[in-house]
Amino acid sequence: MAKQPRIKLSGKEARYILKQNSINLAWLAEQLDIKPQSLQSRLNAVEFRSSYQLEINNLLGKRIFDVDNASELTEVKGRIPVIDIRASAGFGVALMDGNEHHVNEYVTMEGLNDCVGIYVYGDSMNPVYHAGDIIFVRQVTDIASLDYGRAYVIITRDERVLKCIYQSKYDADNLRLTSYNEDTNRHGDRLFPDREMPKENILFIYKVVAMFRREQL
Repeated sequence: MAKQPRIKLSGKEARYILKQNSINLAWLAEQLDIKPQSLQSRLNAVEFRSSYQLEINNLLGKRIFDVDNASELTEVKGRIPVIDIRASAGFGVALMDGNEHHVNEYVTMEGLNDCVGIYVYGDSMNPVYHAGDIIFVRQVTDIASLDYGRAYVIITRDERVLKCIYQSKYDADNLRLTSYNEDTNRHGDRLFPDREMPKENILFIYKVVAMFRREQL
């Protein structure tokens, strides 16, 4: 049987559903880390986007909106998902695992097939990447094909980092991870020093292929 197309939800209908579930809008805006005015704009729109519905479902831990988590990563053709990696259940998880991450937004950009957008946090990659920017990454399946000197997202069982990758200074079994930020403390030591990472520790690696500045959004 052919799958029925999803019925679009209006902002007015979304507001009614939130009211029926006793969701305080000021509280919701705070939990979503957006301004109350931004939430009101979403609720005043003709269409309350499925990504917004999904975000609220995940926040509440229950399904008040009829939207499917895993399918959101794959069903919207021609658009690139921007995922909220703060919702990750663990570091050792691929970025495109629809069971672990929820979609905050979709953007349309040419040449970004098989990419996913994630948010930059922290200051280690200033001045090239700033906290709040969105980077678009594509998975690398062969470490031997790395383009040294470029930025990558590296995922291990213990962490997820955005770093520039170079050949190791010591042996072929490691990679050298470098931060763009060269700030130092009062003793002259770098706040974000280079580090060596064993290749065997890397579960997933993604090349940064594009970026949106916060002011472009």
